[in-house]
This record gives sequence, structure tokens and C-alpha cells, in this order.
Amino acid sequence: MRYIKQKCAPHTEEIPPMEYPLKRVFIELEEATTYIAKAVFVVVLLFSLAYQAKAQDIHLSHIHASPTYINPAMTGLFTGDLRFVANYRSQWQNFTNGFQTFLGSADMKLNQGFGLQDDVGAGIQVMSDKAGDLNFSTQSANFTLSYLKALNKLGDHFISFGISNGFVQNRLDLSALEIFDQDPFLQDAAFAGQNTYYDLSAGLAWFVPLRRDNYFYLGGSIFHLNQALVSLSQNDDHHGVDGTSLEPRKIVHGGANFRFNEYLTLKPSFIYFDQAPHKEFNLGTFLKITRETREYLRPEYAFYAGLWYRWSINDGEFHKDALIASLRYDFRRTVFSFSYDLNISPLQKASDGLGGPELSIMYFIDFIRPQRRRTKVKCPGI
Repeated sequence: MRYIKQKCAPHTEEIPPMEYPLKRVFIELEEATTYIAKAVFVVVLLFSLAYQAKAQDIHLSHIHASPTYINPAMTGLFTGDLRFVANYRSQWQNFTNGFQTFLGSADMKLNQGFGLQDDVGAGIQVMSDKAGDLNFSTQSANFTLSYLKALNKLGDHFISFGISNGFVQNRLDLSALEIFDQDPFLQDAAFAGQNTYYDLSAGLAWFVPLRRDNYFYLGGSIFHLNQALVSLSQNDDHHGVDGTSLEPRKIVHGGANFRFNEYLTLKPSFIYFDQAPHKEFNLGTFLKITRETREYLRPEYAFYAGLWYRWSINDGEFHKDALIASLRYDFRRTVFSFSYDLNISPLQKASDGLGGPELSIMYFIDFIRPQRRRTKVKCPGI
């Protein structure tokens, strides 16, 4: 089997294999708890920046395939130099004109930083979402920037800070509107049927290596820090209707990589969304199957099968929402992912239990640069 060398991988310190792989994993989990206590500070810091407003964003089921949409601090955190990502999601198509969402991004490492092991990431992200009989659409274009700060000399334990900023447009197709009586609100010149605004977001990420190629990570982000006005009327208090400011989207996410043997690796992950009053929590794992006979090398191919459970949270209570079944296939520098949401919420009677399919493609490029500094941040793969 042919292997592709990792340009960004955990450190290569050799540790004799233990007789019982599961026992080794439990030892590493025990060591990881010392870091988790520190992670509480990161989470509290992020949530202390949050405040109230009134709207909700789109969300994707692929945690691993929408990194910069989840957290701008994930910009540049991957094996390689340049990453392209494309996501497509279709939801509620058994209703009238359900959601159609496209998300595309490109990000890269600039191989610059103040410290010898530090690095800088930069990227761009575009999104288009459309739904409903009036084709309510949202388009956005954002630029992301991150700084990866190594916390040790090996460059495999680090923290990352990122920001995202750009412009968003909401629009209604008023030509599709059929009314029998004149509506004073719609007839008023202040009602434009569209709105464009500036958007600012920020996030933190923390990667911690364990023994061999095992690791865990934790991140948090807050989107829409400037709480932009998203009213389609040019008058904030038009006809007594208050202008609507965009609700901050708060996210806490994390995951781990536990390799049991040369064939099997467990990759659990979770994500928590809070865009009041909408909250949800996803928890699940991928099981990776491949043939890995040498440390820190990317195999030519790998198969993944995963399952996540999604809860909605109302008034502090968890309610079942969906089961997310996912398949992934890595072939050289390309990653294909497909998932399907099975609705298990009270809405399943109307939706026949159908949620929506999601397809993602990621492609990595590694530039040939002999002058590349070898002591750079070593990024584990998600």
C-alpha cells in the first residue's frame, strides 16, 4: 500500500506499544483530564461575551467538513498547505420549497509567525441558502484569519485564535407574492425586501497531543458579535414593528482521536449550538477503518462509518431531534462525506421521519517548498 507523508502531524517520539491497546487509551484519557480543567476557562470566556438578540443561522451536520463555519480559529488547522471545502445540504423537501444550502471555503497556512513554531492561517468562505415560496435567501462572503500559537518546543500542543468578517445579504422574492388586498406594510417604500450588513465573529481552539498519534481538541466561537440589523424594512421601527438584530450564535465543540490498533481508530466528537431561543447538542463518533502500518503517515485510503444523536434543548430540557448517519471515504488528498438526518422529533409525523441529505468534499494541496521551516505547528487531522 502506498502512503503519503504528513506535512503536519503529531510529534514522532517513539513510545513502546502496550500489550493491551484499550488500557493505553484509558491511561491517556486519565492524563487528558488535567487539560480539561483548564478548558473550562476557555468556555467561560467565550460565553461571557454573548448577549441577547433575535434570529437563527443555518446549521450543518458535518462537524469535520465545515471547520471554518463552526469556528474561525480552525482556519489553517489541517495537514497540508491549502484546503478546499464544499458542502451541500437539502432539508424538508417533502414540504414546500425546503432549505437548499451551499457552503464553500478555501483556507491555507502562510508559514509565518512570531515564534519559530507559530503559524498564520487565512481563508475565504461563501454561503448561499434559500427556502420557502418567496425564495427567502441568504448569501454571505467572509474572510477568516487565525494565529496558531505553539505551547511547546515540539509545536504539537497549541492554541489558535481566529476572526471572521464579511458581508451578508438577505432577500425576498416579492414577485412571487400573491395578495388580494393592499398591505400598507408591503406597499410602503421603506420595505425594501432585502438587507445587507457587515458581520463579525471570533473563536478559540485548543489542541492537545496524547501519546503516539492520539489527541483531543476543544473549541468555542461566537458569531455575529456586532448584532447587525436584519430587518427587511429601511425603518427600524416601521409601523410599530421593531427592527430585528441578529442573534449571536455561540458554539462549543470538541473531539478526540483514539487509535486502538493498526486497523481501527475511534474519532468521537460533539458540538453545542446556542442561538437563543434555539439550542441543540450533537454527540457521536466515527469509526475509522484503514491499514496503518507506520506512524504519522497518511494512508492512501480510509473508510469511516459514524452515527450522531442530536437533541434540541428547550427550557433546560433535552428533547430528541434526529439521528445522523454518516459515511466518509478518504482517498489520497480527497475526502468524501455523506450523511442523512433521520427525524425523530414530534415533527416526524409531518416529515415521515425524513430530514435531509448532506454531501461534503474536501481537497488538500501541499506545495513543494524545499525552504519550508521544519519546526512549524504540527496539526492533527479532524
